[in-house]
Amino acid sequence: MKKRVTLGLKAILMSILVVSCNKDDENTNQVPATKTYEEVVVVANRSGASVSFIDANTNQVTTTLPIMGSMPMYVVYVPTKDKVYVGDRSGKKVHIVNPKTKAIESSITVGNGVFHMWADGLGKQLWVANDTDNTISVIDLNTNTVVQTIDVGMQHPHDVFLSKDGTKAYVSLFTDSTMSDKIYMYNTSTYAKIGEVTVGKDPHLYQLPTSNKLFVPCRSGQLYTLNGNDLSVISNNAFAGALGISPSPDQNTLFVSNFLNGQLYSINTATSMQIGMPTNSLIASPRDITVNEAGNKMFVTHAGATTTTVSTYPLTGSTIGTGTAITVGANPFGITYYKREVK
Repeated sequence: MKKRVTLGLKAILMSILVVSCNKDDENTNQVPATKTYEEVVVVANRSGASVSFIDANTNQVTTTLPIMGSMPMYVVYVPTKDKVYVGDRSGKKVHIVNPKTKAIESSITVGNGVFHMWADGLGKQLWVANDTDNTISVIDLNTNTVVQTIDVGMQHPHDVFLSKDGTKAYVSLFTDSTMSDKIYMYNTSTYAKIGEVTVGKDPHLYQLPTSNKLFVPCRSGQLYTLNGNDLSVISNNAFAGALGISPSPDQNTLFVSNFLNGQLYSINTATSMQIGMPTNSLIASPRDITVNEAGNKMFVTHAGATTTTVSTYPLTGSTIGTGTAITVGANPFGITYYKREVK
């Protein structure tokens, strides 16, 4: 009797083990769900009171978001918030746009004369340059409120860039001098100015987090390379009409627009020297630049009251190919790219 019971228990245990193994096999062989992403280029149409959303793969405008009475200047996508922020010069606001619905969810009142803006890599703060009242509006992205207004005196704040770790903010300022403008560096916790340096006229900004270099293209014809810790000058090279700037994803190459002469530069980030010859832009007045995640396509806005073109170029490493045109709203100005998971 005991032998029969023992054999029965063994049979039950074996059947449980087989079922368990089969379930493990099913789980092991289960194919994970495929994630779907959208790649989008967002353009602020300064004279068109609208924002254009471009499919970065097909180069087609998929949505145009009108913003009544606005003057959209720059756009920033913050991945940690999954929101697009639009600086509106006329409305003295930053509009928060849901990238899924392409609609404004809310707006934040800032200073007068909204121009450039940038968010840190952690998604904590967004800094907005207001060049009419000479202030910087610091927005807490967790509460969507202005937590600090920084008065920069008699100089006009223009471009702004935050370090990836969110500890420093760099602001370019237009001065009354015909020879030079300035860069200020701020502590993002205390909002205290912790450094400054004199550069060329009409400076713009981009910092590479891997090297801590701060690159400053100046429309007066220079590209400054600064140490991001203390703003000391590493180099100063001649690049006519330098304005818009964006790096390749591997951060080996900088793409810089020559606004005055209708050209696009490829620049080695290690040496700050030009790679090859400049590429002629599709049309005149190339302004701001963005590059897709794969590093094989670049998008450029072209400034002008009657201009309605964003040009796009295939990239092979640092080599810029032949451009094609995408029609957007009037006077395309700021531009950004994002890749986000579609849920």
